[in-house]
Amino acid sequence: MSTTDDYSQGVSIATLTDPPDAETLAKNIANAIVSRSNLRFASASARTAALAGVAAPVEGMESWLQDVNKKYVYDGSIWVEVPLKAKAFATLTSSTGTTSGEILTGLSITMPTKAGTTYLLQASGLLRSTLVNDRIDLLIRRGTTTSGTQVGGGVLFTKVVSTGETASAYGVDTPGAGTTTWVVTINGVGSGTVDLTASAAFPAVFTVDEQ
Repeated sequence: MSTTDDYSQGVSIATLTDPPDAETLAKNIANAIVSRSNLRFASASARTAALAGVAAPVEGMESWLQDVNKKYVYDGSIWVEVPLKAKAFATLTSSTGTTSGEILTGLSITMPTKAGTTYLLQASGLLRSTLVNDRIDLLIRRGTTTSGTQVGGGVLFTKVVSTGETASAYGVDTPGAGTTTWVVTINGVGSGTVDLTASAAFPAVFTVDEQ
């Protein structure tokens, strides 16, 4: 009677007591191993055509599509794309402190970075001021303090006292190899007391995407 592999992956291994059958032996091993490897197809349509019937995809199966250069994992019902580039995400769900100068908002991302690779940085949130028509800068800096290198500048908005204005900051950075930290700051250009307000309904968000 055949047995399975030592890793409990369902690969059927013939025993010495099984009737000799080289074709069955080779096919059982090959099919089990191939189905657990990263399958390569020219396109999604080629994958659909190949993975049908007894070769239908099963949960956890991996595939690579050569026409779009993307990797996927089958979740039991659909093929889900597997991101191959680094991405980091940070949110705030409570209001930051207020200031009439530049302060850290609490939005910060630290991640490993690669030499020669560009990173897209995006931050957004609700900015408010106690001064009508006050101007607030939403900035992204490389480093851990407000004196860090500015790599992103937001749109400058005219503020109202109570309702505020949503703002987004964008930047690109090529920090080099190592571990890099970016922070989001706000700077009240006028004399009003300003803040970046976050809530469960409208969080302040900061993302970094490897390009």
